[in-house]
Amino acid sequence: MTISGFYKKGEQSIMIHGGQLQEAKQQFPDAVSPWVDLSTGINPYAYPFTPISMERWTELPSIHDEHQLRSVAAKSYGARNERYVVAAPGTQVLISLLPYIFKSKQVCVLCPTYMEHIHSWQQAGVIVHQVYSLEELMRFASQEQVVGVICNPNNPDGRLFSTQRILEIANYWAQYNNYLILDEAFMDFEGQGAGSLLPHPALMILRSFGKTYGLAGVRLGFLLSNPDRVEKIRYMLGPWAVSGGALQIGLQALQDRFWFLQSQQQLSKQIQQLDQLFITHQCKVIGGNHLFRLIEYANSQALWEYLANKGIWVRKFEYNTHWLRFGLSHYQQWDRVEKTVKSYFKMA
Repeated sequence: MTISGFYKKGEQSIMIHGGQLQEAKQQFPDAVSPWVDLSTGINPYAYPFTPISMERWTELPSIHDEHQLRSVAAKSYGARNERYVVAAPGTQVLISLLPYIFKSKQVCVLCPTYMEHIHSWQQAGVIVHQVYSLEELMRFASQEQVVGVICNPNNPDGRLFSTQRILEIANYWAQYNNYLILDEAFMDFEGQGAGSLLPHPALMILRSFGKTYGLAGVRLGFLLSNPDRVEKIRYMLGPWAVSGGALQIGLQALQDRFWFLQSQQQLSKQIQQLDQLFITHQCKVIGGNHLFRLIEYANSQALWEYLANKGIWVRKFEYNTHWLRFGLSHYQQWDRVEKTVKSYFKMA
């Protein structure tokens, strides 16, 4: 059965994500170019890493480098040490792997959220319950062999639970010997991750590298949990899971606090600009974080098509036709984005 956010191609169910510029170009062949892609939640300011030596690309990834990266990631995400951290080729790989780590009969996902959490468990043959309030999610905690999934901050609406609230939720799930997966892919710039709660009998935490550092193509992500689970997942990933180049880039970026704070400041400024643009035109800003904003607008389909024809690609949602999600543009593209949005509302 096809669910919201998917389309069928042959016998495979394919997720529709942001960033599908080839699809945009095919659908709107006469659009203004070059395209401005605002459909993803990726930092438009890529981390300027020092070029990687040829040796790192020709040799197998270094065990020492991997150990060092896990140690740096532990410090960045608030975990005790590297024994609490798995490095992987992107968090998507970890999301796809999670259903095979647990002997769970069912999973309960707090929605609406990142649809791959639903897709991965369904592909593994696990019963998936989609719930729309924390109260509904908590009612599943007492059932036998169930895993809970929360994105914090959430994608696409930016809903954010405090660390104390996450601890209360996790403690409740632990009472019934069940597990809670916390996807903190967009947490870096929000500054209140749950890594400090480890060790914890229930918690497994996902952290994304590519979104924060504007380097989605590097394919690097992390899972934080108790050492016994970390070792199990590392074994499942196998040796050399992360490329030598990605290890080096991760080491550089995660230790560069000056760049991080500078980027956070720039993004905060642009968020205010984007919010003000839509508030001025009577659109409701539902929420978001430092990397995207979600707006509600009654005629969002028309706005989406107008922007696409002008070469600006934003994210729409099949499950809510009044929502549009806007990633942030590079500052050099802002004038074009602002003028295009204003021109639509002047015409509407």
